[in-house]
Amino acid sequence: AAVVPLMRTGGASEGMFNFPQGALQKPSFCTEEQWSLLKSKDAPAAESAAAAVAVVGACFGVPATKEESATEAAYRLRNDFGRNARIVCILGGTEFRGTDSAALVAALAPKLEAALGSEAKFVTGGMAGVQETFAKHCGDGSRVWNLLPVGQSSGYGRGKDINAGADLEERKAIFGLIGDVYITVEGGPGVSQEANAAHARGAAVVPLMRTGGASEGMFNFPQGALQKPSFCTEEQWSLL
Repeated sequence: AAVVPLMRTGGASEGMFNFPQGALQKPSFCTEEQWSLLKSKDAPAAESAAAAVAVVGACFGVPATKEESATEAAYRLRNDFGRNARIVCILGGTEFRGTDSAALVAALAPKLEAALGSEAKFVTGGMAGVQETFAKHCGDGSRVWNLLPVGQSSGYGRGKDINAGADLEERKAIFGLIGDVYITVEGGPGVSQEANAAHARGAAVVPLMRTGGASEGMFNFPQGALQKPSFCTEEQWSLL
């Protein structure tokens, strides 16, 4: 019988307690990369898990499944949202730093939900802070989708959790591809990264500049997104 040890977990699986030494040698049906992921304590857990699945599948002659690219995942999710859906993505820090930022997000969520109509879907990244506050104040949550890496959940108790990407970096790449409009509140380098990806492909980025951080231009936030767009009045831009 085949023995597939997740060596990174230590104990017997790493060779202790008279574990069979032959089981610690790479089998012929396993690639060097897969075996390395079973051993590495530094590899993302999701990648080690995927390697274990591939190795066990190879034992039974099951071909390895093709990993979904960020573009493919975004296309799949857009289809799930509906052909005519208008996707508004919410970006922001995991904790509030401004004195009135939480109140601003809590006021913004129900107003957006009421103003944009039934075709609008609101997507968060399932994080604490700005995204959680938005999700919990956006109507009854029926139009909120929380996008997280595979195997993770938001814990919001509001909205529908959906999964794509093996880890946070893959999820970020997908998040930057699915929205029509991105609203940013405060934020650090991660918010700036996702805003840059969205802006680069022509999506609208609406920064609440008064909240500071990335939304005010820090962390290499896209400078073009800090210029008033043609669809916005001078008064509206001043209020942001």
